[in-house]
Amino acid sequence: MTAQASGAALSGPIITHRSPSPESRALYWGARATLRNVYRAWPLTEAGIRRLAAVERGFARLPHSPDVRVDSGELGGVPVVTTAPAATDSRGGTAGVSDLAVLYLHGGAFVFCGPDTHRRVCSGLATDLGAPVHAARYRKLPEVDLGTVVEDAYSAYRALSDRLPDGHRIVVAGDSAGGFLSAKICELSALDGVRRPAAVVGYSPLVDLDGDVREGRWFRRDAYQPASTARRVQSLWAQQSEHLRGERSMLDVDPEFFPPTLITVAAGELIEAGALALTAQLHDAGRSVETHRWHSAVHAFPVLNSLTPESRQARAITVDFLRRELGR
Repeated sequence: MTAQASGAALSGPIITHRSPSPESRALYWGARATLRNVYRAWPLTEAGIRRLAAVERGFARLPHSPDVRVDSGELGGVPVVTTAPAATDSRGGTAGVSDLAVLYLHGGAFVFCGPDTHRRVCSGLATDLGAPVHAARYRKLPEVDLGTVVEDAYSAYRALSDRLPDGHRIVVAGDSAGGFLSAKICELSALDGVRRPAAVVGYSPLVDLDGDVREGRWFRRDAYQPASTARRVQSLWAQQSEHLRGERSMLDVDPEFFPPTLITVAAGELIEAGALALTAQLHDAGRSVETHRWHSAVHAFPVLNSLTPESRQARAITVDFLRRELGR
């Protein structure tokens, strides 16, 4: 089991990785020295949010991996970028998982980022799984409210489900705010009686829109997200969520609605408490759940793909988890 990797300690469904690489330490402390101050001061006005769009425009100029094919399309009226392996062997890629598709929901606090900022993680998952990864370009705040954001993600999922044969499995995956959207798909698909996800993967997933936000101890606090900024973001969500369907906290969702669940979290980050609470709730209900905590890591670090050894290991853990849960 992945939990037995060097430097990892196992406690029930939670595996803690206590030996960060030099690259991860450098990234963590570099982010604390720079990005925390940027996030603390950035205005969450419409003008400030519009300026964040430059982040995705910058990533859009980067080349795609030669190991994948990239196409644009739509699912349920939602634009998607589909990343598929350039060549797939008969075993369904390194994971040995066939008849599989992934719907990826990017993070960014529901206000910025998009498929272009997350192309590295989508490319890595596509090549390792030998499966297409559909990254949804859902609409964001303040253009629409949070209920519409969720509905975009759910519409893309339902359209993908309608498009695929009955024997295919769909994995929903996302980081940060995208992790919340992935969990909402699990909730809403169960309530509506549509095909349910075969597994859900959350990289530093947001669990509760209104959860208590506190800084951790100085040496282990969130690398670049100050609690004061998180509270400002929560206020924005509260102002623009009147049409949100279902629960605001995934801790209020019936655990039976969750398929096999993999969570990755940085020790000490702001969303850690919610992620660990969800882990305990699913485990106590007898659901299949595995959560990895990483010391000296930044929020949603698996999205960085190959930038640190931990990013590569997190992707390998994802593939191994899906192989065990879904593989032939």
